[in-house]
Amino acid sequence: MEVDNAWPGNILWTDEAHFHLQGSVNTQNCRIWARENPSEMQPLPFCSHKVTVWFTTSFIVGLFFFEAIGPSGPVTCTVNGTRYESLLRNQLIPALQQLGCMDSTIFMQDSAPSHIETPVKQLLNLHFGNDRIGSRHFPTTRSPHPNPCDFWLWGYLIDVVYGGPIANFAELKNRITQHIHNITTETLRFVVEHAVLCFQLIGENGGQHIEHFVSKSKPTSFS
Repeated sequence: MEVDNAWPGNILWTDEAHFHLQGSVNTQNCRIWARENPSEMQPLPFCSHKVTVWFTTSFIVGLFFFEAIGPSGPVTCTVNGTRYESLLRNQLIPALQQLGCMDSTIFMQDSAPSHIETPVKQLLNLHFGNDRIGSRHFPTTRSPHPNPCDFWLWGYLIDVVYGGPIANFAELKNRITQHIHNITTETLRFVVEHAVLCFQLIGENGGQHIEHFVSKSKPTSFS
């Protein structure tokens, strides 16, 4: 960032989350920070009906649902290495090539097991190289935890998607898609600027967790 002010805009932050029909969103950002184990429990319905969404921020490339075709239509499926590699190979990478930003994009992902299986790592290395990948099992390990998907996107979607009753999966998917497409370029610019503040905090705190600082100033909603 000291060399190129525009560099953060090249980072493609990625993440997935489960949107449950009954109104909850399961993300890896559900954490409690405390000096002692709070023994906190969060009850969730067993086998709750849900859709799994994979998304990017900084600049929007697609909105991808992890689904398989069942006898009566699309069915939410588990995110495994094979499906994740297929999504990257067949959807994300062609989209970046079409936008003409393949050579400048810095790819960021979390440490989910499906993200670091051997075929996935080989594909990412082929198209991004080690110097443009931020992930566990790569030379540039992503520092915790400035991902805009976590500190902004999922919370924003919870507010707008579940603003009223949802009758079925089709309506849930339509709402998610509609509200993501309504995100403006100005909003994404603001999100990137906030990510830069996170980078600075990480540097000032020796690469440690910074959520207790970020929560005081994180963006929550936009018009």
